[in-house]
Amino acid sequence: MKSTTFAALLVLATGAIARNCIPHLDYCGRTLLEIGNYQPQIDQALHDAGAGEANGGADDRFHCVGGAKGVITFLGFCTNGCRTNPTGVSDVCN
Repeated sequence: MKSTTFAALLVLATGAIARNCIPHLDYCGRTLLEIGNYQPQIDQALHDAGAGEANGGADDRFHCVGGAKGVITFLGFCTNGCRTNPTGVSDVCN
């Protein structure tokens, strides 16, 4: 019973951990959503830039400023979609 409880707690603990963006890289909104709970930050970055919100920012590009909470700023809309690149490489508009 103890091992089952420990395993369940381990799964819950790992699921709660999210990673932050890497400072100085650019990210598609969808990439940010895959690595953590970035929707509130995406919404705020779009608001701060006075940009409208089309599909929740998934096809927009953001710059990672960094910090403890992975601060981002809005770079621009990707009219033909946004391409996610491998970790350590900035995402780009198509």
